Amino acid sequence: MNTAPEGAFTMFKLIDHTADIGIEVEAESIEELFRESARGMFSIICENLQEVECTREIEGKVEGEDIQELMYNFLEDLLFLFEVKRLLVKDVDVRIGDNHLEYRACGETVNPEKHVIATGIKSPTYHMMEIKRKNGGWWARIIFDV
Repeated sequence: MNTAPEGAFTMFKLIDHTADIGIEVEAESIEELFRESARGMFSIICENLQEVECTREIEGKVEGEDIQELMYNFLEDLLFLFEVKRLLVKDVDVRIGDNHLEYRACGETVNPEKHVIATGIKSPTYHMMEIKRKNGGWWARIIFDV
C-alpha cells in the first residue's frame, strides 16, 4: 500500500479491475483527495514516480457540474499534460471552488534514461467512480481505461 506523509488519512492504493486499473483514495480534505488521486494515476504511469523531480510547473483550471465531473476533468487535464507535454506530475496543489478547480502541478519531463514508464492510461472513466465523505475525511474510487 502506498501512503503519503500529508496526513493520517491521506493515501492511495491500487485496486484490481478487469481490463482496466483503478485506485481507491483516502484523504482528510477534498483538496488532498484530488492531490492523491493525481499521484495515484501517475504512479500507474511511472513505476519510479518517487524519483521524479519538480523541475517544471504548470497551472490549470477545469470546470465541472459536480465533484465527479471535476475529478474526471482534473485527471483528464493532467493526463493531457503527460501525453502532449510529456510532463510526469509528481505533486499538485489544488484549490476547489464552486464548479471549478484550479491547480498548480509540478513534475519533470519524461526522461527514458531515468523514468520507468509502465502502464499507458487512455483516460479516467465514470465507470464505478465514487467520491464520498468517509470516517471524517474523503474517499474515492477511480477506474482508468488502459
